[in-house]
Amino acid sequence: MVPNLIGAMCAITWHIYDNQDALYGLVTLQGIFTFIGNSTLALASFTIYKEKETYE
Repeated sequence: MVPNLIGAMCAITWHIYDNQDALYGLVTLQGIFTFIGNSTLALASFTIYKEKETYE
């Protein structure tokens, strides 16, 4: 998850300082979708961890 977060933060920072003012809505949208994607990834990994079966 950390590489996803670092990549997203770099992309959002670059967009904030390099895009036209009319595109700030897209930067916000990208941030929201990044948050949703990372949250879904965290939930999936937690679910897999909790439901892990051990064959001992």
